[in-house]
Amino acid sequence: MKKTKKQIKAWDDYRLSLLLEKSKSDDHFEKYITIIASGALGLTITFIDKISPLENAICIWIISIGWFLLTTTLFINLLSHYIASKNNTKAVQDIDDEKEYDEIVSGINSRNKKMNRLNLASIYTLAIGLFCILIYTSINAYNGKKNHITTETQDEYKTKSCTKSAESKRQNDTITNISIKQ
Repeated sequence: MKKTKKQIKAWDDYRLSLLLEKSKSDDHFEKYITIIASGALGLTITFIDKISPLENAICIWIISIGWFLLTTTLFINLLSHYIASKNNTKAVQDIDDEKEYDEIVSGINSRNKKMNRLNLASIYTLAIGLFCILIYTSINAYNGKKNHITTETQDEYKTKSCTKSAESKRQNDTITNISIKQ
């Protein structure tokens, strides 16, 4: 079935609108990846500073892996921006060089596969990094609570035993009244 010029124009317009939506979606994707990764880095630094200082923390290697993965996510995202710009320049150059339509589309598809791999890698590094941070936070929140309870119990015991000790010394201490004549 042969398409009319009106149908072809409608499909071209629809295709263009899909490409514009994809472009917006890609922009949002990269923006949100950056916000989530950098926000998680900032929050964990605050967590360590205010809630679970490193001197009391355990399993510090887990947070180190999380930070490394979040930083890797940010780097992959930056690399993705750079490569996307280069890919667009290459596509424009192919059009300017009047290459065949199929060759241009093939090149764009090939370059898009590479971008998709980078985006997928950033999703994985972000997810695993956040998971590591969640594990670290959970372990240290539990450890901090356990240590806090132990410390409270020990403090109460010391207070009670000191009080009892002082009371028993007072009860056993006999004071002799000696009158002093003047």
